[in-house]
Amino acid sequence: MRNTGGSYALAVVISLVFHGALIAVLTYGWEASSQPERKPMPKFVQAKLVSADALAPKKTAPPKVDKIQQRQQRELEQQRKAEAEKKRRAAIERKKKLEAEKKRKAEAERKRKAAEEKSRREKERKEKERKEQLERERQSAFDEALEEEEELLDAREGAQAVMSVAQAIQQRIESVWSRPPSARNGMLTVVQINFVPTGRVVAANIVEGSGNAALDRSVLTAIRRVEVFPEVAELARKEPSLFEREVRKTLLNFRVEDLRQ
Repeated sequence: MRNTGGSYALAVVISLVFHGALIAVLTYGWEASSQPERKPMPKFVQAKLVSADALAPKKTAPPKVDKIQQRQQRELEQQRKAEAEKKRRAAIERKKKLEAEKKRKAEAERKRKAAEEKSRREKERKEKERKEQLERERQSAFDEALEEEEELLDAREGAQAVMSVAQAIQQRIESVWSRPPSARNGMLTVVQINFVPTGRVVAANIVEGSGNAALDRSVLTAIRRVEVFPEVAELARKEPSLFEREVRKTLLNFRVEDLRQ
């Protein structure tokens, strides 16, 4: 009996809940359909005159900064600029020093090369002068030897020419020499004869007498008889210096040797 009563009570509760929900749905739907549609109210814009000054953006006042802080900032900025300027000048100074050092080294290198080139040229000049001096000395020695040889040859030829002329003069004089009776073998008379380039005798003097006056006079007489000597004139024409040096004044020895005693 207790189980039947409980089931019945549960069913009643479920039925009541179902019917209550149905009534609520029906009631909400009727109210929604019976309520009239409301139209939205129009919105009105209210106009207002605004001036240009009002439209301009308002300037905001700069924030107030402490004067001590401003001074500190200025000092820091000036210090920063001074440090930057100091670094800039130091960099410029370093650059100048580097360029000056580079120029100094370049100038020193140029001077070194110039000195080496000058030394080389001076050495070459001295070597050239030395070789030229040696060549001049060799040439001078050769010229001197050649000149000495030529002089010796000329002296020999001159001596031979003078000897030949002296012999010719003496032979011409002896060919007309008449010795006095008082002459004796071994007597010697030395005579100096002065000539002009034409071969003419202009003076004849006894340099060393024989001790026999007659013999000495006989020699002078024979010289005056010949008077002109063609050999002397020819030598004076061909070799004037030799004539002046050796023949213009000629010393001759006249010795008595072939007398029969």
